[in-house]
Amino acid sequence: MFQPLLEYFQGSPVALIGLLALLVLCGLGLPIPEDIILLTTGVLVRESGGSWLLASCVMYAGVLAGDSLAFLLGRHLGKRLLASRWALRFMPSCKQQRIEDLFRRYGSTVYFVARFLPGLRAAIFCSAGAMKAKYLRFVLFDGLAALVSVPLFVWLGHMLWGRFGNDVAKLNALLAQTHNITLGLTVGLVVVVGTVIWSLRRRVFRTA
Repeated sequence: MFQPLLEYFQGSPVALIGLLALLVLCGLGLPIPEDIILLTTGVLVRESGGSWLLASCVMYAGVLAGDSLAFLLGRHLGKRLLASRWALRFMPSCKQQRIEDLFRRYGSTVYFVARFLPGLRAAIFCSAGAMKAKYLRFVLFDGLAALVSVPLFVWLGHMLWGRFGNDVAKLNALLAQTHNITLGLTVGLVVVVGTVIWSLRRRVFRTA
């Protein structure tokens, strides 16, 4: 997926805008891994001599925009959207019930974890909107999670292209390894942060 995406946007004057649009669509369920888009962003920024940090800020806005659209679709279309034939093909009633159970059990922590679940993220955020969850709380937890993943993958693409840009085959192999390592570290971080938040919530409710 990385190489075709890179070849398509390489040399394009509107590459960053195109990648930003893809990230927004990913928030609505487009089946393209976000990390591949972010890695490609880092590569293209390296080629153009731009700032990977500035590009990370732009991509961060795209991630939050896509996630917010999924949330707001659920908020305004609500149960009608989730009960539609199209939605039930991807998220049957049993899965919707499990998502509601997760929110009842873990609260806002689900937003943070869902950011790292590509196959379920849009469905979870849409369900949260349909349940009339608080938008500001959603943005806070989702934004904290994106603050971890977005700069990390953009920087990785920027750094790795500087080292292996002349050998695309080697870079592809390295990116596959890096993806697995980064995914493992990210999952570990999610577990740690989720546990801390859950523990803090328990203490607050016990003392309340």
